[in-house]
Amino acid sequence: MAHGGFCVARAGGRVVFVRHALPGERVRARVTDDSHDRYWRADAVDILVPSPQRVAAPCPHAGPGACGGCDWQHADLAAQRRGKAEVIAEALRRFGGLDAVADPEAHPVSVAPAAPAGRQGESGARRGPVRVVVEAVPVGGRGSRGDRPGGDGDDGLGWRTRMRFAVTAQGEIGLRASRSHAVVAVPDCRIAHPLVAGALAGRRFPGAEAVEVAASPSTGQVAVAVYPAAAAPGEVVETVGERRFQLGPDVFWQVHPGAPEVLVAAVRDALRPRAGETALDLYSGAGLFAAFLAVDVGPGGRVVAMESDVAAVAAAARSLADLPQVSLRSLRVTPATVRGVVGSGSTAGRVDTAVLDPPRTGAGPAVMAALLAHHPRAVAYVACDPVALGRDLAAASAAGYELVSLRAFDLFPMTTHVECVALLEPHVIELIVTR
Repeated sequence: MAHGGFCVARAGGRVVFVRHALPGERVRARVTDDSHDRYWRADAVDILVPSPQRVAAPCPHAGPGACGGCDWQHADLAAQRRGKAEVIAEALRRFGGLDAVADPEAHPVSVAPAAPAGRQGESGARRGPVRVVVEAVPVGGRGSRGDRPGGDGDDGLGWRTRMRFAVTAQGEIGLRASRSHAVVAVPDCRIAHPLVAGALAGRRFPGAEAVEVAASPSTGQVAVAVYPAAAAPGEVVETVGERRFQLGPDVFWQVHPGAPEVLVAAVRDALRPRAGETALDLYSGAGLFAAFLAVDVGPGGRVVAMESDVAAVAAAARSLADLPQVSLRSLRVTPATVRGVVGSGSTAGRVDTAVLDPPRTGAGPAVMAALLAHHPRAVAYVACDPVALGRDLAAASAAGYELVSLRAFDLFPMTTHVECVALLEPHVIELIVTR
């Protein structure tokens, strides 16, 4: 399995990346891209020998030449998660220089070489490969499939609470075909949360270019934004624990109902913030992590949150107004802004912990170096792209930090996407003191 949901085959000495296939299958494939000397791309159009993990796609819009939104509807959920674990492990090996294996039987917290004692699932330090397992996350919440009698919310459907649809010339909502600008009409997206589906059912948007929807399962609210915008988009209130966040469809928020609580818990468990500490939150968005870190460090501590999106900073300012220990910085995350985030020279303050949740491109080696130059005791890296994570882990290693633990969450069922939370700490070495 390769990054991006492709399976790997060979034909005439050339690598062929195949969509809509599964490992071990024999397929007849249509070449969709032969512009590269070393590899082709293709779609499996006829399954000659199917995998035992193959299932009928639940969505009629899935398949070759159709909607490009879901890559793995033809695989059962266990196979999807194994595939994602393999992709993460490959990225850690190839780009992070780590010894990593996909291991569905491993403990959810997979400890890397030379990990300190006392981490969850560990009785002491040990050396060995990073064992990657992708954890399922229940949907739950008002209106979800998990609320239905006998439903556990783990069918991989009805989870996406925020969606941006393209619009056809006839005004129908749709999604792009794979690697194409063509719009495929999708009036009944199967991964859309029921609140999203209900808000758009039967509606057309003539003359529109895009439609964005945000739904809050915790409150039942739905906001719809039509572009080009005829009016300011509405907002919804998201609740995470005891905290409330008010934001519109144009502000980043996790699209899986279970994601905010799961990721906050994973970050707090990794960092173990202490009262009075200073924490950095880079790419802080609407303030999700900053809010809970502020509670942990208390009134005597400090959280510095940095975000470039003006709407997100405004939303965070409203939601975190009761937390004076949070300092919001409306700044783009760059090496210079990260270096100066807590002052410089004789006025520089300490940084105890940090969390960063960069875009798919990752933070990059220069930002990683600037962050780690503050010498935090622990860094939680929230990653939505395994390759970018691998590259940034290599940069962290060059700066004297190592991967201590890794958790991966299936927050995007039916797609190839996966979310990881990696804990980095200063490199530890074992010495024999001779004199």
